[in-house]
Amino acid sequence: MKRSLFILMLVCVAASFAARLEITNDTGSYTFYYVKISLSSADSWGDDRLGSSETISPGDTRSFRLSNGTYDVKIEDEDGDEYVFWNVDVSGTVSMYVDLDDLGEQNWGSGSSSSSYGGDMAPVTIDNELGSWTIWYVYGDPSDSPWGDDRLGSELLSPGEAFTFYVPAGDYYDFKCVDEDDDTYTLWEVWVDEDGFYWSVELSDMD
Repeated sequence: MKRSLFILMLVCVAASFAARLEITNDTGSYTFYYVKISLSSADSWGDDRLGSSETISPGDTRSFRLSNGTYDVKIEDEDGDEYVFWNVDVSGTVSMYVDLDDLGEQNWGSGSSSSSYGGDMAPVTIDNELGSWTIWYVYGDPSDSPWGDDRLGSELLSPGEAFTFYVPAGDYYDFKCVDEDDDTYTLWEVWVDEDGFYWSVELSDMD
């Protein structure tokens, strides 16, 4: 009985942190010293999510686990300059590439020059229907760009599970999945509008 309750508690904790916000320092030369993330309905920012000893160096990415919801994000660099994003809708995995054009305050998806969002964000859902094969890597990048980082990060996508991440809407994308046997499944030049894209990956999709 106690074991069952413990397992149920673990499942509830995992479900409560179903979303992830990935922040990449794309400023070129300024280190991020502080990152504060709070629900948009909150009255204060709360604690620094990086802690007292961590930073985000130029080119590096830090991932933050969150519950699904709408958040405000404030980043402060080594010069004390702030990058503030209001009303960030976090569901699944959202990638935020922060550059110098984002200095000051931005409304998420308002059309800032930052390549991180530049308009409406569209959900991309990958559904593992490979039967008994786990997907280890998921890539999704504009068709005119090279493959970027693995969207799963440290996670795995088990058979029967689905994973959602977000990309700027209104562009052509290439998508690739790699399973535990290094078999690949690739789609090329998929148009993604504001409604997003759903891919049920099956063995017949193998390259």
